[in-house]
Amino acid sequence: MSLDLIRKHNSFLTKGILLLLIITFVIGFGFSYERFGLIGAVPQGVAADVNGEKIPLKDFYRARENLYRQYGGQQPDLPEAVQNFIDMSALNQLIDLKLLSQEARELGFMVTDEELRESISKNPSLQIDGTFIGKEAYVSLIEGSLNESVGEFENRYRDELLAQKLVAFINETVKITDEELYNDFRMNNEETNLYYVTFSTEDFVDSITPSREEIKSHYEKHKNEFKTPELRTVRFLTLSPDRFEDRVKVSDEEIEAYYKAYPDEFKNAAQEILPLRQVREEILSKLKKQRGELLRVDYIKRLEVDSSVGSIKEIAEENGVEKINESQPFTASQAVEGLPTPVIDEAFSTTQGELSNIVVGNDIWIIEVSNISPSRQKDMNESEGEVIDRIKITKAREQSLSRAEEFLNELRKGEMSVTDLSKSHGLELKETGYFSRNRGVPHIGVEELRIDAFSLSKGDPVASKPYVSEDNVFVVSLKEFKDADKNEFQVKKAEFKETELSQRRNKILMGWLERLREEAKIIPNETILKRQG
Repeated sequence: MSLDLIRKHNSFLTKGILLLLIITFVIGFGFSYERFGLIGAVPQGVAADVNGEKIPLKDFYRARENLYRQYGGQQPDLPEAVQNFIDMSALNQLIDLKLLSQEARELGFMVTDEELRESISKNPSLQIDGTFIGKEAYVSLIEGSLNESVGEFENRYRDELLAQKLVAFINETVKITDEELYNDFRMNNEETNLYYVTFSTEDFVDSITPSREEIKSHYEKHKNEFKTPELRTVRFLTLSPDRFEDRVKVSDEEIEAYYKAYPDEFKNAAQEILPLRQVREEILSKLKKQRGELLRVDYIKRLEVDSSVGSIKEIAEENGVEKINESQPFTASQAVEGLPTPVIDEAFSTTQGELSNIVVGNDIWIIEVSNISPSRQKDMNESEGEVIDRIKITKAREQSLSRAEEFLNELRKGEMSVTDLSKSHGLELKETGYFSRNRGVPHIGVEELRIDAFSLSKGDPVASKPYVSEDNVFVVSLKEFKDADKNEFQVKKAEFKETELSQRRNKILMGWLERLREEAKIIPNETILKRQG
């Protein structure tokens, strides 16, 4: 499960930080363990074991903080989902880096001591006014700010340089010719406009009258499909914010204290502070609302953690609710007056007699499923209307397809244009408007046609078959084709080339990482993964 999570949430495969940003020497000066509750201590332990090589836990914290900086927030300020994503991204960055450095060594790449020294001396984070800070300051900075030895730092740095060399090697192997580039440009930028005629199922439904034999035969073949929906009835009550505000008692002393603490809230247009007697009710309302909200939030938490809150009757008595309501029977997909959709969904996820609560807006709904009427098979009489509708729709689809095929065959003979043939049949001829391969076909939306449309030409403009959607059948033919603009290609050729090369490099790099991950033995730290589910 843990390894699946690592692969599932591979930061390179999600829309997170690309690997090329990862390998930018994330030194992490200014890093502080304090915000992680590790004041005065360097975290010990392992973030992950990759093919027997350990990634220190402190590297994980360092990488994670750098991601927080990139997201422009502090850990407590970001939603939990974002924090989880950052945790997984940081861990995956380190795993990817380790895999690439290992593969680089396996392929014979190496980083000489001279290359290492030169890279460190040219790193902007280790320079002042463009000059290396010097060995003594360098050692002090590494040991003081990063809480690691120079040897540990340089080993990690060497891994990053190795990974960079491998990425550079991969990038150098990616080539694209001008012919390939133009073909890609053309495929993405040529457009077509189609004529189309629609044969609608609805046009045939009313003319179909199934026989008694057909109805009976269809029912017998599909009787297990004709069932009544499950019905549920719930007892419920709602606790609005007003109920919690009504419990709040505010003394005169508290009102006066608030008035004195926040005088700026009670100034008139002339910036004069209004007397207490004029704003007393406003302060009272504000304090009751604030404290009522705290009571409401605490009550929600209590319901979430305490399964012994009592029966719905006891909850009603506790909160001064005089009447417990009961709904009419309803189905899982049925809109019920007075019951919000989340309440209906909750009712079908609990058992009979089970108490449940759900917050809808500012109201707390307490519900109890009071009755369940199970689904049952319908008899012939109950199912007749549905059976008739099914037969009519099925036959109508068959007829619309048959009519479309007749029209298409006539059109492909070439004796009449699509305009004249449509007019002779009393059919409305429409146009899709121009669209490219990257868009769905306007007004039709059949995915198969999106590709087939670009095989039509002036010499063979009529599609070889009708295209079927849920309720319609379409016969299509080419009206106009618009080739890609060669002048635009020449003007933007360099830009297109860089974009295409970048996409190809990323795709190849992703392929390498996927292969390395599949072949690797990765043991992640379970503590890091615990919030991921």
